[in-house]
Amino acid sequence: MELNININREGTPRMTPKELSDSLCQIESLERKPVAITFIQRLADIPEGVKRFGSDAPEGEAKSMLCAMWGDAFYGAGPFYTVKSQQLCGGGAMGAGFGSTMPIEMAEKFMIGDNKIFGTMDALKNALKATLPFEDGEFEAQLISPLEKMNDDALSPDLVFIICKPAQGQRILRAYGFDTGELIRGVAGSSTCEMISSFVYKTNEPTFTLGDVGGNAGLPLNDDEVLVVFPYRKLEQAVKNLNRICRVSSMYKHTLYHEKGES
Repeated sequence: MELNININREGTPRMTPKELSDSLCQIESLERKPVAITFIQRLADIPEGVKRFGSDAPEGEAKSMLCAMWGDAFYGAGPFYTVKSQQLCGGGAMGAGFGSTMPIEMAEKFMIGDNKIFGTMDALKNALKATLPFEDGEFEAQLISPLEKMNDDALSPDLVFIICKPAQGQRILRAYGFDTGELIRGVAGSSTCEMISSFVYKTNEPTFTLGDVGGNAGLPLNDDEVLVVFPYRKLEQAVKNLNRICRVSSMYKHTLYHEKGES
């Protein structure tokens, strides 16, 4: 692999987005390449040549859900950007920092009650608060792309999404804390797009999630997969340690006594 090495502020070599993506996929045999997003404060800040989501749609403005747009990138689409008017899901619009598409009280009809998302309106409000939501209109667009197609200049990512098996996620997150012992806390119980966007952006810490019903369908995240999310600048710490961590348990070296279960 030809290296395009940048130098970070500490003067040490920094891996490019493509190198990070290639290394993750090669070492962990990921089925899908990682995806990166960038929060755009002003439309004027969108790099030249990046197309608008659905620019090839036959007529009208293309609309979708943010999680499904991320899913498109997991299957190779992008880079592209999206704006608030293209969002069909209020959660996605808030997760992108565009602001709500409707008053929260209107969500009661399709989100509150048995066989829906939350049992009470208070539960919905508490979940939204816990994800550290963006201010309405904090960002005007979101740039979405496979990580390998980003760079550290015009297309510098903010967050990186990794779909993986639990064992792969365990190794990636353990590699992150290999030198520091830092623990990673997972997040669950709310909308996928909010749990892995504003929450990670504001805490500046990696996390993992099991997702939620809607977000998992949009990504798509299979029942035997988890979603690991990194602030872009912290991903290299994990990638560089993936070949240093223990991968085989030493338990087999010992003779273990096992209690017998009831038949």
